[in-house]
Amino acid sequence: MAIREIQVKSILQRSGIPGADYVINPYTGCVHGCVYCYARFMRRFTGHADAWGSFLDVKSNAPELLERQLSRRKTPLDGSVFLSSVTDPYLPAERKFQLTRRVLEVLLKHQASISILTKSDLVTRDIDLLREFRNCSVGLSMMTVDDAAAQQFEQYAALPSRRIQALQTLKANNIRTYAFISPYLPAISDFDALFERLSGAVDEIGIEALNTRGGGMGGVIDALNAYAPHLTKQCFQLVRDDQYWDALEVHARQCAAQANIAFMGVFRHGR
Repeated sequence: MAIREIQVKSILQRSGIPGADYVINPYTGCVHGCVYCYARFMRRFTGHADAWGSFLDVKSNAPELLERQLSRRKTPLDGSVFLSSVTDPYLPAERKFQLTRRVLEVLLKHQASISILTKSDLVTRDIDLLREFRNCSVGLSMMTVDDAAAQQFEQYAALPSRRIQALQTLKANNIRTYAFISPYLPAISDFDALFERLSGAVDEIGIEALNTRGGGMGGVIDALNAYAPHLTKQCFQLVRDDQYWDALEVHARQCAAQANIAFMGVFRHGR
């Protein structure tokens, strides 16, 4: 793993993501090893010849730069800040560099509204800060509750069991939580199993369909063939079946309503 510290000129950027007005990515790159990763397109902007997943750029001046950006504003920051869109804010390197924690300290000083999405239970380290925000939500993404299955698709990410425990810990500390079931793999992901494990630990839940145009389909097929080759054909038939996604959305919405959990919907990608 090649890790380098870099200086950037901007860290707080306008976002095109629904529900997020701004985005902060403290790192460039990711080491979770997710075969379906949609963010691999970022490599062409980094100057790296190495494969996606084999490098990490640490934006070492991010906290100081963010402070300057926010201090220059004539009015308080309007809208919400999302961490992060094309990296994970709680990669293993965060234990050493603490960029995300230092960024949170700046955002807390300016009382920004924040939303975090991660695959790591390291987020619980920052509960002391997260509890101080007036408007804060923390999400953990996962595609399955099966630890063995997850290791086939997300080799170096925290196991789903650890992510669910993190959600429970956050919820117990009065922090708003959400689960993002992403990507949802038909025949592999099991909504009912996920919902059963997540109930009581989350305030909100959403689903994202597998992105077949994200550049990782070869890896997804290889992982399916290694884990459950008898399900590969069924999975890809259902991925393209609109009726399947319609039925899943109706079912998920009903389950969420019965449990008094907010439902974000099912996010689908074009074919």
